[in-house]
Amino acid sequence: MKVKVLTLNLHTYQELDINKFKSPQAFLDAYRVIQEHIAKFILQNDVDFVTFQEAGQLQCENACEKEFGVDIKPSNYLRILNTILFEYGAKYNYAWDFSHYGFNIWEEGLGILTKNKIVDFESRYVSKEINPKVFRSRKIIRIHTETDGKILDVYSVHFNWPALGFKGEFENVLKWIEGREIENFIVAGDFNVSSQSQEYGLIKDAMVFGKPLIDTWMSLNPSKPDEPTFSGDSSEPPSRIDYILIPQTFRPLQCERVFKERIGELRVSDHFGLFCEFEIT
Repeated sequence: MKVKVLTLNLHTYQELDINKFKSPQAFLDAYRVIQEHIAKFILQNDVDFVTFQEAGQLQCENACEKEFGVDIKPSNYLRILNTILFEYGAKYNYAWDFSHYGFNIWEEGLGILTKNKIVDFESRYVSKEINPKVFRSRKIIRIHTETDGKILDVYSVHFNWPALGFKGEFENVLKWIEGREIENFIVAGDFNVSSQSQEYGLIKDAMVFGKPLIDTWMSLNPSKPDEPTFSGDSSEPPSRIDYILIPQTFRPLQCERVFKERIGELRVSDHFGLFCEFEIT
């Protein structure tokens, strides 16, 4: 069975300045060009799973629906993407939860979109800090699906930087996976650990069910180990910090960086997307 996965840090609606718009709705209307671009990529590439980080919704809104017991507000990035996909005739399902508050006005969280039915959803803090008012609070989400007779757990992750707790948070996710006793799994997202760093060794050396994980990019692009997935900013240089990790029982077929070009003057995010196809053997 072949599976296509996209992971993307969405930058919590920061590609436009909400303060320059007359209303939140005017801001969201302008932002839709980015969301349309992402939705069209998902459709054109028939993506099975998309894991998102820094997927936000406005704090000030009232909830308009619930997904797996979580309040979803009109501005929720996953809700809007799912609506756009539905308008194009595609039926996707999604799960989302927020980890901490961002930029004073957003509930910043993680989400997963999938063509499959979500059988089970779980979110939990893996960081020492669990106060949503503190950005170091890191919640990870997981969905459980079944497709073509194969069960699969998918984790969307957004860890802290090495100095703020990456090691313990990553180890907590590995323990979570083993505690689930489901050997078909995907861990994808923003690890905040550069492929050039000492901490990347924790990823390379990680063992789950007694076997190492596959870094899909490195498996298929060994001559380009440091191709950046984060475009860089005033405090951080460009670096490869986004990963899609799979068990050794999966066979990687392709892995590429996407959303590198601008949409006019707009970026999709300060991260590039990572798109991977592999086979569950």
